[in-house]
Amino acid sequence: MVRTLTPVAVVVLGLLDERDRHPYDVFQTLVERGDARLVRVNPGAVYHAVERLERDGLVEAVGTERCGNRPERTTYRATAAGHAAIGPAVTAYLADERPAYADFPVGLAHAPRLPATDVADALARRRDREAARLDGLRARIDEVLALGLPRRFVLDAERELVLLEREVQWLDDVLRDLADGTLAWGGPPPAAFFAARTTAPDRVGARPG
Repeated sequence: MVRTLTPVAVVVLGLLDERDRHPYDVFQTLVERGDARLVRVNPGAVYHAVERLERDGLVEAVGTERCGNRPERTTYRATAAGHAAIGPAVTAYLADERPAYADFPVGLAHAPRLPATDVADALARRRDREAARLDGLRARIDEVLALGLPRRFVLDAERELVLLEREVQWLDDVLRDLADGTLAWGGPPPAAFFAARTTAPDRVGARPG
């Protein structure tokens, strides 16, 4: 039985199902299309994914090519089994209910351990970085739509754009509230919270304390 496809395997197999490509062309196409923001890839990761897909019978080598003095490059294509595997894999990812664990929420959960100035500095750096990503992504979407690419091909980028817009706005709100004192900082949770939690354990989660 073919093992479950990883995110990298899905994007690589999708490109090889479009047309025959060598692994470095796959990587270049991922970067050109902006898909490198979807999965963490580098040329080595792409080559590894192609090797695994070949072992699983989802892609096959169809020839080699040489460009100048560079080493020969093997070209691959999706097999019939690979073509058949894409649909179920993409459907599974669309309906996926597994929790996604990210680093940022861990930082937020433990931010009260830090001084307010340290938290504000870190969040400000994140805000500026995400705002720059937001501007770049918005420009890229506008560019490809203006060139005639149908909206259905940029739904992933559109979702990311909405999430970035909301996160930047949320970061602005938190930074403002930290600056003007609306968001009180310092000290442990109030004793009244612990008292209330002991009388309503079913309605209050385990955090904090």
